[in-house]
Amino acid sequence: MLDAIICAIRDRLPFGMTVDASDSTLPPAPRRPSVNPILPVADMEEASDFYRGLGFVVDAYDDQYAWVKHCGWEFLHLRQVTDLDPKANETTAYIHVADADAWRAAMYSTTAHRESVGVVADEPWGMREFTVADRSGNVVRFGHTL
Repeated sequence: MLDAIICAIRDRLPFGMTVDASDSTLPPAPRRPSVNPILPVADMEEASDFYRGLGFVVDAYDDQYAWVKHCGWEFLHLRQVTDLDPKANETTAYIHVADADAWRAAMYSTTAHRESVGVVADEPWGMREFTVADRSGNVVRFGHTL
């Protein structure tokens, strides 16, 4: 029952207007699609603890795969890669939020890994954003449009 209510509310959230898809052969997208990057991690337990420390809920599928969630929404997926070299990992994800400053403040105040949470800045591409870097070399940017 609760899941049905949550889905009904999500369907009514203002994710943007439907755009004309006549210039594409793809089917129309009546709602903003959900995209969840799958981040490679060297150590699932360490990565899960890191994202929990930022304030997320981490639900494990098994010892090699997990979902990073907040407010019932999936934000990221984690997949353990045993031979991952964090220094060579160039995986990056971008998460659009309503208020980058509030997200950064909440993460910085709760995590034991404050050095992993960057400062908020206005970028020349029209976003106000900050980054979070995990120990597996993944960089996640959080930002909002200026």
